[in-house]
Amino acid sequence: MKRSTLFTFLYLALGVCLTAIAFGYPNLPSGLQASLFISAGLSYIACIFEPFWRERTIRFYRGRNSSIILSSLAIGFTIIGMIWEVQSQNWAMEAFLGAFSRLIIVLLFAENIVIIRRVNSEH
Repeated sequence: MKRSTLFTFLYLALGVCLTAIAFGYPNLPSGLQASLFISAGLSYIACIFEPFWRERTIRFYRGRNSSIILSSLAIGFTIIGMIWEVQSQNWAMEAFLGAFSRLIIVLLFAENIVIIRRVNSEH
């Protein structure tokens, strides 16, 4: 079996938290509850396939001098969008839960930044 990393456990923790939130608030709108379950499922899938995806990504970036700007911009725009959504809905609980369902995007791009830095430091 491939080696687990910190991101493997972060994906697992995010999935567990999103599942617990979706089950813990039974009165949520069905669309929001479905969004939480879908994000939790994607987080579990990312947890399972993270070691394989990591190795393929390292092989892809090896031999290239890649930049982390696009991943950083994606994280920034995602976080700004999450804050904008929560603020525009007057800091409602449903807005927070909707924003939490997008944390998987932030984790994926953060892992990509770590991989790129590791590969670039090898050169």
